[in-house]
Amino acid sequence: MDRPLRRRLQPEARKLEIVEAAERLLQAQGARVRVEDVVREAGVAKGTFFLYFPTWDDLLEAVRQRLVSEFDRAHPQPTEADGPIDWPRLVEEQAAAFIDFTLSRRGLGEAIFHSDFAERRPLADNAILRLSAVIRAGQEAGGFGPVDPEPTARLLFAAIHEAADAVAAGDDRAAMLAALAGLLRRTLAP
Repeated sequence: MDRPLRRRLQPEARKLEIVEAAERLLQAQGARVRVEDVVREAGVAKGTFFLYFPTWDDLLEAVRQRLVSEFDRAHPQPTEADGPIDWPRLVEEQAAAFIDFTLSRRGLGEAIFHSDFAERRPLADNAILRLSAVIRAGQEAGGFGPVDPEPTARLLFAAIHEAADAVAAGDDRAAMLAALAGLLRRTLAP
């Protein structure tokens, strides 16, 4: 049987092809995806996979970094230079963005953030660091009250994450966002 000729790609392009194949499969199938599935989807040999990703976790790390970067690019942190910031509204918007982002990438998120991989290679709490930076900046601008930013961010993120899980399970998104907005405003009130 004649195999189609494989096009030559630069190493970074081939690596990206593997990562994108993994993202598609993880999105559709969650943590059940294996190396064999990814190489089949990407149309590469297993040896090519291991050339770029010595372990499965190395691939998942690359996927996770792309996912975090995608969110950060889509939702950049504003600065006062951009104009006055409505700090409570900003936190509410970022919470809603996180929920929608999580829901749109449900299978991928479960494989990357809620699997054995996440236990072996914990993320440096990017969302919590981001939220605590917003709280700190909002405090400096007088938009938030005197709370300890790091533990408050951790607790608020837990509520945001639970809201995403509840909406994924079928709860009303608008009602969940309204309740979350009330919680965020009361917690961070000046």
